[in-house]
Amino acid sequence: MSDSRDDLLAAQPRYGTANPEPVENELWDLAISENWSGYALRQHLGVDDTDEHRRHAATPSTWREATPGPLWSWRRFGRTSTALGDGRVIHVAGEHEDHYDSDFCIYNDVVVDYAGGRREFFLYPKDVFPPTDFHTATLVGRDLFLIGSLGYHDLRRHGDTQVLKLDTRSLRIERIATRGEGPGWISCHQAELLDPPTILIVGGEVVTADDAQPNGLVFALDLATMTWRRREHGDTAVFPVTEAVYRGAKNPRFGAGDSERSNNPFWLAMAQRRWPPSRARLHFGDTAPPKPAFVMPEGEMPAPFTAAAHRWAMHYEEARERAKLVRTIDDVVWTAVREHALHFTLPDGRTLMIGGEVADDGDEYADPWVYNDVVVQHPGGAIDILTYPLELFPHARWEVTALMGAHLFIFGEPDRKRHPERSRRPVALRLDTATYAVSAAREPAPAVRVNFYRGCETRDGTRVILPVIRRTDADPELGVAFELEALIWSEPFPHPHPEGTASDGDDG
Repeated sequence: MSDSRDDLLAAQPRYGTANPEPVENELWDLAISENWSGYALRQHLGVDDTDEHRRHAATPSTWREATPGPLWSWRRFGRTSTALGDGRVIHVAGEHEDHYDSDFCIYNDVVVDYAGGRREFFLYPKDVFPPTDFHTATLVGRDLFLIGSLGYHDLRRHGDTQVLKLDTRSLRIERIATRGEGPGWISCHQAELLDPPTILIVGGEVVTADDAQPNGLVFALDLATMTWRRREHGDTAVFPVTEAVYRGAKNPRFGAGDSERSNNPFWLAMAQRRWPPSRARLHFGDTAPPKPAFVMPEGEMPAPFTAAAHRWAMHYEEARERAKLVRTIDDVVWTAVREHALHFTLPDGRTLMIGGEVADDGDEYADPWVYNDVVVQHPGGAIDILTYPLELFPHARWEVTALMGAHLFIFGEPDRKRHPERSRRPVALRLDTATYAVSAAREPAPAVRVNFYRGCETRDGTRVILPVIRRTDADPELGVAFELEALIWSEPFPHPHPEGTASDGDDG
């Protein structure tokens, strides 16, 4: 612990004196290693955060240079991290917290991580690299193009679009003068590199002197001439599907038969480009409904482990549900970018993505869905999408696979909201890897909850044994087996759970 003036000054961010100025700073390096905020670094140094100090935190960019001012933080929003082919990762700027926090700071630094664990810091003069956050970083050859920024309100250049070029070899930053119709003072947007070298800008927010508005337009920066121009929504040079096809084909659909191969051009293009729903909406100008506001339950949270605390928690969950859009299959945009999908690579190189889901939060709040399909990526790049009837292929979180000959067996737990009648039973499907036809177990699974997690299964010849959840530590360790040849479940039987088993216990 230390409260020396030298340590305090070393722990503060500062502007550089050269382009770039390489620096060594043990406290900053420690803050990254420990993932410290400014507050945590303050605790490490034993520095008090006084009322006078906090009162000045709401001031504009001059707060960065105050003494005492904010302390250095690696916990940042709006930072970009770009992996290079040589193993380096280049982290650019970002902000810590907001103006109400005494360690609020918008940074203009570059941190380089090397594959071997070495790290370098580079600082820049403010007129070369202004404090920047919520920008994009697009790698073009050896250069990283940094576009946009929210920035300190007193440093914004309304109507202009900040474009900087970072040479990834020298780490030198250059301001780029552009012409044409740019997006303005934009931040929180997305950037994509097109061929010939053009950076496409979509989404985000544009700040003017009067207000901030969502960016509903599409802009392209021609890197040969550094000229901005508007692009139309639904431009087939960017995404090879017309708006008419999008409107008619954008939603998920269930198959009408066993392993129905889809020829939906929108789905296939989405799978090839790995676009999330929000990106497709931006491309076609298909604005999502606004997200409902979350309203906290009234009153302070009661003391824990009380009846009042339980009621408060129930009200909190109800408020969370009210803050979610009510969506149907006809509202949701299909995507192959999913969480919790089961991935399996076959011996011939085909990769299967089975199921998965999009959660109803974050950027994809408008397009939540649990998928019951199979997306096949062939070694040459071709894609097949197989759809199934819901009664044959239920919504589930698939966790376990077992390959036997030409058949891939998948095991999981059905989605409770969509399958309340089978939510307490495991489910197993057999997928023919030649035809993609699916077969289900011959008899219902026993009414037990399986403790599903990756690696929970034990293979015993033609049986796959799965651990049954224990309600208490005193309950015996049980397993349930699925016979791969007969497609039959066993009844629960004594079975020691694998070492490193995820925590048992019913989650309700």
